Amino acid sequence: MVIKKKKNPDLFSEVEEPIQRENPVAEHVFSVSEYIEVLNVGLKQEVRLVGEVTKANQYPSGHVYFTVKDAKKDAVMDCVIWKFNYLQCGVKLEAGMEVILTGHPQVYAPTGRFSFVARLVELKGEGALKKAYDDLKKRLAEEGLFAPERKRAIPTLPRRIGVVTSKEGAVIHDFINNLGKFGYEVNLIDSRVEGQQAVGSLLEAVRAFKGRDIEVLVIIRGGGSLESLQAFNNEMLVRELAAFPVPVIAGIGHDQDVPLVALMADAMTSTPTAAAHLLNKSWEDAYSRVRQFASVLTRVDDRIRRIRADLDLALHAVIDNTNEMFVRAKERLAYAEKAIILHNPERQLALGYSIARKHGKVIRSIEGIVEGDEISIQFGDGEAETRVESKNS
Repeated sequence: MVIKKKKNPDLFSEVEEPIQRENPVAEHVFSVSEYIEVLNVGLKQEVRLVGEVTKANQYPSGHVYFTVKDAKKDAVMDCVIWKFNYLQCGVKLEAGMEVILTGHPQVYAPTGRFSFVARLVELKGEGALKKAYDDLKKRLAEEGLFAPERKRAIPTLPRRIGVVTSKEGAVIHDFINNLGKFGYEVNLIDSRVEGQQAVGSLLEAVRAFKGRDIEVLVIIRGGGSLESLQAFNNEMLVRELAAFPVPVIAGIGHDQDVPLVALMADAMTSTPTAAAHLLNKSWEDAYSRVRQFASVLTRVDDRIRRIRADLDLALHAVIDNTNEMFVRAKERLAYAEKAIILHNPERQLALGYSIARKHGKVIRSIEGIVEGDEISIQFGDGEAETRVESKNS
């Protein structure tokens, strides 16, 4: 439409008048199916709307057809949510609940029916969210998903870490900056973390990590309200993490109620920074033990050096004493040798002495012989046999 101005003769002022032109689209004749297709392309833009559920029916296919109305005006809209999205959102649609829908309108060609195709359903209001949280928490607790005995130990000295969080903002920086210098290999998958709309993104990230070589999975985000933490109270996400092949650490801040993902996790911390410190703990303990052991080794080494020094002193003392003993022994041997030489009977014989024997025994007294005894006399240069003819005492 083009506007032209003309004078008003009565009011002497300018007024605007539309100039009519032919609509070029009207020149084309659409078939019904073609036009519905054009409409659906134009309606594809995703929007969010709020309304009260008046009825909801889940078909055998798993898809849910429901109706929402405006709480203040007389307006109603038919809606549908497909099975996968319905299961993922974790909200059981019932008449009377107020919800926020994310999706786009669509005309169903076979019937010409206009409806809103919801991709996401969120509960509206703190009270509704709290009730849904409490109901799911009770049901999962009865199944044992929060039981201490099902929790796995965090690996000792972990290195390969998978992290699920948003790559933007302070959370990931706080986590990385608080990790120690222990040679970690951190593998990050970027994910939305705000509100119920983050569920799909979180599920994709967790499932992607199933095929990767990691020792522990860390899922983190900062604190927030119950509404902003809806994704971390999602049943499908809780069950996905409960079945994850390696231990899970949840570092999710919260206002009052602890997120269900954190209650289920093998280890729960209140902040991403605390999650980093938890990973550091076994490394720090190991380094502390190494330092203590090094101190012990230093003391042992000092003791060994002192013992070695004492042994060296003792050995030198033994050697000195032994040498002294050898010297004294040598002197004694020399003295004994002289004594033996001096007292050697053969030396006495050489000086003119002789030795008398009776039956091979030395005769030491005249009383040892009688007349008629045969005795032998040894001289320095031979022996002689004789008989006792007489004796004088």
